[in-house]
Amino acid sequence: MKALRITFAVIFVVPILVLSPLYAFFIAYLMEVAGMEKAAQNHLRRCGSFIGSVILFFLGVRLVVTGRENLPETREGICYMGNHQSMLDIPAFVGPAKLWGSVMAKVEVKKIPIINLWCKAMKIIFIDRKSPHDSIKAIFTGVEHLKSGGNLLIFPEGTRSKTGKIGELKAGSIKLATRSRATIVPFAIKNLRPGFEGITNLKRVHASMAIGKPIETKDLSKEELAGLHEVVYGAITDLFDQLP
Repeated sequence: MKALRITFAVIFVVPILVLSPLYAFFIAYLMEVAGMEKAAQNHLRRCGSFIGSVILFFLGVRLVVTGRENLPETREGICYMGNHQSMLDIPAFVGPAKLWGSVMAKVEVKKIPIINLWCKAMKIIFIDRKSPHDSIKAIFTGVEHLKSGGNLLIFPEGTRSKTGKIGELKAGSIKLATRSRATIVPFAIKNLRPGFEGITNLKRVHASMAIGKPIETKDLSKEELAGLHEVVYGAITDLFDQLP
């Protein structure tokens, strides 16, 4: 069942992805040449959102997103933090949720054709996990990215949960937000894993995502900063428990 469902999705998704240099990046390039840089960025985001939604659709996943009214108006300098269930979390984030932000990824990813173009568009921060020095450098890059008004997507658990439940939040991940004084927007995702890693049948998968209220970090005291990871963890788990 899993092979059949994934093969079906690949048949439709791969051509859309392969053609993206034309309908996404070439059009964006023309916009930039015409001096329409912001329009070019918005075009790439719309195309990225389209691809993310297409991936979920052809895998038979229907994602219901709630809480978009909680998003800050500026949409700049935001550190999105949520639980990590599936490889579909990022397509869900940029697709149906219509959010956008850099992520940290293995350096090997930028060697994949076409995917590397999207990595550049999303300003992916690459990490060579074999090099501790490179990991530290990536953290500083993430901090500067947030300070400059960019957005960052972080999964504080550090790895995908195979049980569907929320794992332990690594307190170190909070430092990216606190050092940059970024706004943290917590979110929770439930039931995406059956759409890919845990496929057992061909039935449609009903998943859900909730976006919580922003947590400001710029005016927090030392005591509040010390307990911030518990506040964020509590916000994510509360959102998760409220999802169907």
